Amino acid sequence: MSTPLRKAARGMTLIELLVALALFSVLGMLTWRATAQMIDTQARVSSEVERWRSIARAIHLIELEILQIAAPALPATSTASPALALLRSANGADSELRLIALGGEGEGARRVGFRFSNAQLEWLIWPDREALGAPEIYPLLQDVQAVRWYFLTTDVGSAQTRSAHWPLAGGKGDTLPAAIELELDLPDAGTITRLFALR
Repeated sequence: MSTPLRKAARGMTLIELLVALALFSVLGMLTWRATAQMIDTQARVSSEVERWRSIARAIHLIELEILQIAAPALPATSTASPALALLRSANGADSELRLIALGGEGEGARRVGFRFSNAQLEWLIWPDREALGAPEIYPLLQDVQAVRWYFLTTDVGSAQTRSAHWPLAGGKGDTLPAAIELELDLPDAGTITRLFALR
């Protein structure tokens, strides 16, 4: 009687082992690249979201102050600062909007301002209405290319005018425009325009 030959247990050849290792290394590299891209994308999106939050916070704070504007009646001989004034630097690049705004409970009116200088928008708060002392300065928004303020008035004949200066020549310090327009030029977001109606 003859005994059947047993087939020897067969393992993987060296070539099969090398191919399997190569496939696993390619899969590992692809997984690593995908994970790295996800992390980069998440960091970029987080940065963008934070930038838009800071823009929204700045515009909201400006809106709150502008909507609290107060224009007390001034006697004709008064030397008090106007309720709303736009100041410009000698070169015209920097600007500062000053206004009298109502404070919180028991605070009364106070002078506040928004200054654009050195690619930054700042919030200024003076302890009094006349802006005699040094203001407290709070950074509001970084990386700003330009800030432009426009003042819209309605004439008696219902024609609107848009001016880049306030108070208007010959105007009293207690008059306010119908609306204030803000334009922010941001290198990463373009031009943002916001209109604040006062009447």
